[in-house]
Amino acid sequence: MVSGISNASGSGTDDPNETLTDTISSVVNVTYVYTVSANGCVNPAAFSVVVPVTPLPALSSTLSPSAICSGTVFNYIPASGTAGASFTWTRAIITGISNSASSGAGNLAETLIDSTASAVNVTYVYTITVNGCSNLQNIVIALNPIPIAITNSNSPVCAGSSITLTAQTILGGTYLWTGPNGYSSSFQDSVIIFASNTNAGIYSLTVSANGCASVPATVSIVVNNCSTDLSVVKTVNNTHPFIGSSVVFTITATNIGTYDATGVTVTDILQSGYTYVSSTATAGTYDHSTGVWTIGSMNNGAAESLTITVIVNSTGIYVNTALLYSNGIDTNMVNNISSIETVPTDFFIPDGFSPNGDGINDVFEIRGIENYPDNIFVIFNRWGNRVFEANPYQNTWDGKSTTGIRIGGDELPVSTYFYLLDLGNGSAVIKGTIYLNK
Repeated sequence: MVSGISNASGSGTDDPNETLTDTISSVVNVTYVYTVSANGCVNPAAFSVVVPVTPLPALSSTLSPSAICSGTVFNYIPASGTAGASFTWTRAIITGISNSASSGAGNLAETLIDSTASAVNVTYVYTITVNGCSNLQNIVIALNPIPIAITNSNSPVCAGSSITLTAQTILGGTYLWTGPNGYSSSFQDSVIIFASNTNAGIYSLTVSANGCASVPATVSIVVNNCSTDLSVVKTVNNTHPFIGSSVVFTITATNIGTYDATGVTVTDILQSGYTYVSSTATAGTYDHSTGVWTIGSMNNGAAESLTITVIVNSTGIYVNTALLYSNGIDTNMVNNISSIETVPTDFFIPDGFSPNGDGINDVFEIRGIENYPDNIFVIFNRWGNRVFEANPYQNTWDGKSTTGIRIGGDELPVSTYFYLLDLGNGSAVIKGTIYLNK
């Protein structure tokens, strides 16, 4: 047993044949003792052979860093505790890096380029030689790709609207946006609301992944003073409707400015003098419960309309107002409001009367007819003969014939008569029947 050699003591005949392992970092002398014998006689003078055993050299096991970014220099300085050591290294062609195979002696300094979008392990084989003895050690480094920052935006935008900065998704990436006025954001997609001219300028994005930072990518943001001019006009098809009848409001929104408008909405809350029936919009949606008509975007010169059909109630507020809003700056707010008022009439045509002289219902009375001074009222019998005509009618017909052929006097018999009533206001002629009783 020799100190510094891992082998146990041994003996034998013939020449020794064994592998010796040095367990220390210096040369160990191993002595073999030979004894010669022949014909039963042993030579008392033994001789010895001393074999020096040199240890295999070893590289340092410490590797720092264990990963680098593509495009940076990988430096490695080999170290050994054995004096007089020399070093050589080789690297084979590796799929995923653009570098060709290489080799060298001593210290290593090489710029590695990752040609993929994922990490690549690069292996260097180092050979250390001391006193004619060589040993190999693999050095493995993780080569990470440089992420690519790609930016986009919704520029140009109008003052008062939102700026949206968007970036390409990088797996495991972190994002850093910087821009004018000390702007900074770590969101992948960043939003600046209510943009002003101070938000205009160059925005830069850096994406980092696996300790590697991208080359900054930039995007230019333009903020325009998009001074739109929107107008709203509200009309009604009948300003003097009958109570209980229907009217149709029409609201027209127009972009008369030079820029497109966004976020266009019209608020028209139906007042208590009306009951909602239905609505139709050329664009967007109308919620009659809130009174909000959401139009959205309107190009310059565009016009959209909304019609609302309602029933006129007997009491309530009859002034209805439409208010228009948008995201941009409106240079003329005067035309962003429009009101319309109806004057309902308590108008009613009975379906009969009894002119018998009892003082009750003796004349045919049309309630509210006095509001139509240009009216024309004509009565016909069942054969189509005209029996009464008034221009204007003033609730005076007492069941007597005042025109046409009269047989048996002026008193008209009990019967059903037909009427035409032209209110003289441009509305359609009203037609109906009247039962005359006694």
